[in-house]
Amino acid sequence: MSFLNQFPERDQLLKSFSNEKMNVPLKINNHIHTPYSFSAFESVAGAVRLAVGEDVRILGINDFYVTDGYREFIEACMDHAVFPLLNIELIGISKEDQENDIRVNDPGNPGRTYISGKGLAFPGVLPGKQQQKLDSVVEESNRQVSIMIELLNEWLAKQEVGISLSVKEIMDKQAMNLLRERHVAKMMRLKLEEKSGSDLEFYELLKSIYGGRSSEKKRADIAGIEDELRSKLLKSGAPAFVPEDDKAFLPLEEIVDIIRDAGGIPTYPLLLDGAGGQITEFENGKEQLLEVLESREFHSIEFIPLRNQLEKLKEYAEYFYNHGFVVSFGTEHNTTAMIPITVSCKDDVPLDESLMQISFNGAAYVAAHQYMVAREGKNYKPGTRDEMERLGQAIFQYYFDTYHLSFSSKSL
Repeated sequence: MSFLNQFPERDQLLKSFSNEKMNVPLKINNHIHTPYSFSAFESVAGAVRLAVGEDVRILGINDFYVTDGYREFIEACMDHAVFPLLNIELIGISKEDQENDIRVNDPGNPGRTYISGKGLAFPGVLPGKQQQKLDSVVEESNRQVSIMIELLNEWLAKQEVGISLSVKEIMDKQAMNLLRERHVAKMMRLKLEEKSGSDLEFYELLKSIYGGRSSEKKRADIAGIEDELRSKLLKSGAPAFVPEDDKAFLPLEEIVDIIRDAGGIPTYPLLLDGAGGQITEFENGKEQLLEVLESREFHSIEFIPLRNQLEKLKEYAEYFYNHGFVVSFGTEHNTTAMIPITVSCKDDVPLDESLMQISFNGAAYVAAHQYMVAREGKNYKPGTRDEMERLGQAIFQYYFDTYHLSFSSKSL
């Protein structure tokens, strides 16, 4: 049973709701990854504790392909008086965009599309056939990365560096059920650290591993070193590169169906100027993008603002919100870089008052959706966006009143 089933009935929540207690929007992060996919955080509870330390009181789990961390996440959130939002992230292919050489929100691969599902049901309601599709994608990802590890070991032996990796060790020490390139790069870095007593030894080893090319990263730049390892060892043209099979990506339409069947809201993540300032063909022009997303039955979008200049983020976020979309913000934390959990724009520019309100309204909508799915099932009839936002705010008020937290005392 969902924790939301223990809440009062909808009419009672709305009747007791006070606008005066909601005069300051809370800090929200509606997109973090956890160790159940790959993350900067050592544990789910650790992520929640760090959120509390920054006064982020509404937090959304958003792992790739899996919902395995939901129960642990909910429990950690309730232990620390943080409201949990339950999301997922999937990668699919739009054949139409691929055939037309249109980059969507992956700047290096036309047609490849990242999609989030917001507010999934818990306990899970995904039909068996749909779960099998997700399981097959995870299996294919694990197979591909396992082959990468075999090729990498052959390369490392050739370079005579005295380092080797194993799937079992990575799964035991780093990964959960999902094995990704980032796990390989992290384990590779850790092996390098163990073998290197000095900076000179560290960089000599890297040079050997890179086939005679020197590293361009500082040793203290952990995320940078891991990205470099991925680039020089695992990406296209590198010695351990393994092309992704089509089985690793579901058609976009199937991904949207899976999210809906899981009780979630299909959500398009905008990259915007997050790839060197260049906006992809798909996202270039907010009016055209709005039309295409609506034609594909998307009414929810999200941003990772640390990629974006404030002005560009405001332009798109306010435009889509004013045209009826649900808008969310997050940080990902999908590398080992331990950046703040507080959402901000590029160059650490904070969200302004308008974006804070949009973020709060988006989180309220997702909370209301989770509540309605828990109470009435995934085929419930939603009200207007304003009605859903108000219900979500009433849910937040009840939740935090239970934990004796005051909305008006939040420091932003």
